[in-house]
Amino acid sequence: MTRRERIEEVVREVLAPLIEADGGGVELASFEGSVVTLRISGTLLGDPGTNYVKRSVIEPALKRAGGPDLEIVYERVIAD
Repeated sequence: MTRRERIEEVVREVLAPLIEADGGGVELASFEGSVVTLRISGTLLGDPGTNYVKRSVIEPALKRAGGPDLEIVYERVIAD
């Protein structure tokens, strides 16, 4: 399994269901070099615990799958 496939699997199988259960959304927008861009929506946009979720859940899971050198960037999606 490639690095990209491992990252895609973690986003799809672990992070998305976990975050969707709390009213948010996350999807892989892109992966280039060592930069992962995630598209976030829902409760992740305004929730006071967003930084905690990013630092304690999302980033460690991605770095376990893709390596400690990953840089994680967040794109906000605001629904109309």
